[in-house]
Amino acid sequence: SEVLLRAWRGGRGTGTGVLSRRNKGPISFASVSFFFSCSQSLRSFSSSLSPRLSDPIMENYKFVDDEEPENHSYDYDLIVIGGGSGGLACAKEAARFGVKTAVLDFVKESPQGTTWGLGGTCVNVGCIPKKLMHTAALIGGSINDSPLFGWPAVERKHSWETLVENVTTHIKSLNWGYRTMLRSAKVEYINGLGKFKDSHTVEVTMKNGSTKVLSSRRFVVAVGGRPQYPDLPGAKEFAITSDDIFQLKREPGKTLVVGASYVALECAGFLAELGFETTVMVRSVLLRGFDQQVAEMIGQYMSTHSHVRFLRPAVPSKIEKLDSGKLLVSFSVEGVDTQEEFDTVLVATGRHADTAGLDLPAAGLVAQDNGKFKVSHERTNV
Repeated sequence: SEVLLRAWRGGRGTGTGVLSRRNKGPISFASVSFFFSCSQSLRSFSSSLSPRLSDPIMENYKFVDDEEPENHSYDYDLIVIGGGSGGLACAKEAARFGVKTAVLDFVKESPQGTTWGLGGTCVNVGCIPKKLMHTAALIGGSINDSPLFGWPAVERKHSWETLVENVTTHIKSLNWGYRTMLRSAKVEYINGLGKFKDSHTVEVTMKNGSTKVLSSRRFVVAVGGRPQYPDLPGAKEFAITSDDIFQLKREPGKTLVVGASYVALECAGFLAELGFETTVMVRSVLLRGFDQQVAEMIGQYMSTHSHVRFLRPAVPSKIEKLDSGKLLVSFSVEGVDTQEEFDTVLVATGRHADTAGLDLPAAGLVAQDNGKFKVSHERTNV
């Protein structure tokens, strides 16, 4: 029997395809739909095949798109916009089907001028550097406890500069690894910022400012998200976010973390354990959307064991930079207006989908107010 793979939905129609063995006819597999953030679907699809696509027999399989002929005139079969975890996985898996694939990836600077390499948020400014800094914090705690276990007492003196240098070096090695992985997978890597001209065409702005136009039969949008700033004077000018903290050249010093998300608490946790005076400003509840009994236990633990100071309920109203270089934060706490100086203000008040610069209307795409697509089985409205 033949089961259709509903996929590769492009500018026209619904798009259907089947996976077939050359000269042996089609084989059966579960239906899959994808367009936006499709790495999960491709992994599920791959694992449903028998034999597995990772086997040498993979060369006997190919993807057939019924909507348009294989001898189309587009530059690529598939262009993936975004070189994060989802985009890279999608591109690599698509290339395994013999699909001519390219990845567009360009990191726009944060308001503080921070940028990074290929790999997306998790690798560069998320999970990986965060875990490394948490490891540094845990090692510091072990040093404090070591005399109780018979180890001689040593001076607990941490070098922020050394930590940042080594974390950055490790991440750059991962960036290079992703580039070599794409080359091995025969995926073209284009370090450019893309935006749609129509449903089959993108204009790409390269790092040197030059532009070029590329066409593709299909697109996958996997641009991920960026931190959002609170709407208050001085936030973008003087505050940093998780985009900046892992490459911060100077010691954070006395730090105010605005927000109570897991990003906020994770950053506050390792900063406090590294020895920096840390305050968390909470508007209402900790870890909104999570189990509140557990969330409160986490807050209590951080306060008692890591000496993190919590201000709640508290809302900032302005951030100013003083001649001394310190930041003066105006805020209200429990209804009382006050001010306090900090060396660093880190805002962690949520993230937004980074789709605004894609010129979505040119491709007929419709996004919600938060920049995300309303999808059906990971397919957009186009």
